[in-house]
Amino acid sequence: MSKGNEKVCAVTDENLLTELGRNAEVICARCGARSHNKNSVCEPIAIEADH
Repeated sequence: MSKGNEKVCAVTDENLLTELGRNAEVICARCGARSHNKNSVCEPIAIEADH
């Protein structure tokens, strides 16, 4: 599994899942998966920074 094109919701490798979710910037509107890369989730929505 290459980490460059996998969707977070389809990843089963715990280490890869942790790496993809580190410093998350987007969340999937469909399943709630979090990722630092919008291409890693099906329906990305930007995570708003806490103010």
